[in-house]
Amino acid sequence: MKSRDQKDDAPGDEELFEQAVADVKQLHHKLAVTKHVRTSRVPAPPASPEVTSEFGEELRFLRPGIQTSSLQKLRRGHFPIEATLDLHGLTSAEASIRLQSFLQQSQAAGRSAVRIIHGKGYGSVGRQPVLKTRVQQLLREFPTVLAFCSARQKDGGTGAVDVLLRKSKSSR
Repeated sequence: MKSRDQKDDAPGDEELFEQAVADVKQLHHKLAVTKHVRTSRVPAPPASPEVTSEFGEELRFLRPGIQTSSLQKLRRGHFPIEATLDLHGLTSAEASIRLQSFLQQSQAAGRSAVRIIHGKGYGSVGRQPVLKTRVQQLLREFPTVLAFCSARQKDGGTGAVDVLLRKSKSSR
């Protein structure tokens, strides 16, 4: 083992840098671009019928045939939330049963927007969002769900999802 006072024979960062740039020659001209080049914005790719993405933890879904403006309004909080279901502390199986029942009751009651609180998953084994994943899966399978998205930050953020429901035939 070497003592603190002994220097390592390996070259230091500065020496390595000097070696790397030793063959570089200075250019003696002024051909560099000095004006700003205007760039145009690249348009977003066209939306597929089913808009789905997970940017980080954010969820979004739009059923085919539904206008994207509906999802935008839901994301901005333009639909009043008429009922909330909190799934904290439930197993995946318990949450599935409660969620299906809640969606059926909400649609039967003529509700158009509801919120489901699933949590962020920090308390789960491996800190993986088990309920969040299950809720997303079930919402996609439920035919009366037109769209859903993560709630606004002040309403729970990525720990909750706002859901837009199809109106029941009896409430139309």
